[in-house]
Amino acid sequence: MSTPRTPATRLFAFEALSTLLFAVPMLMVTTSGHPRVPEWAQLLGLALLLTMIVALVHTCQLTTAEGLKLITSGAAGQGERAARQLHQQSKAERRLGWLLVLYPAVLAILLPVPDTWVRFWFWSTVLLSLSAMLSLGLLLRGAGHADCRQGGLLKTAGP
Repeated sequence: MSTPRTPATRLFAFEALSTLLFAVPMLMVTTSGHPRVPEWAQLLGLALLLTMIVALVHTCQLTTAEGLKLITSGAAGQGERAARQLHQQSKAERRLGWLLVLYPAVLAILLPVPDTWVRFWFWSTVLLSLSAMLSLGLLLRGAGHADCRQGGLLKTAGP
């Protein structure tokens, strides 16, 4: 079974990719040679964070509805496959719940940070980039392992 294409996994992939795309111009303007972070970079970061919050709320609604559908359709009596789906559902809901708390907190923390803290913005961008790469790697690794289990892309030679 490959990584499910649920609203939550799509959101996590979108977050990681958009963070990496945001990091490229941000790293170019936050090197030590710049006295301050340009306003357009700050506005781009704010727009990205607000977009993520809106997408997160929408994804939470979709994920909760999907979970209710699993429970009400009698998935509990359908065996191992249903148990695995419910487990994945609860993991996604927990992660989305953490993000619902984390994103507004990050917004509240970063708004008062001055644009002259170029080194702070540089290192926070580096950490966000590493986090995004880790997230993408985990998403891709999950899909790769599922292909191996199914005998998909990475079949081993056999008789």
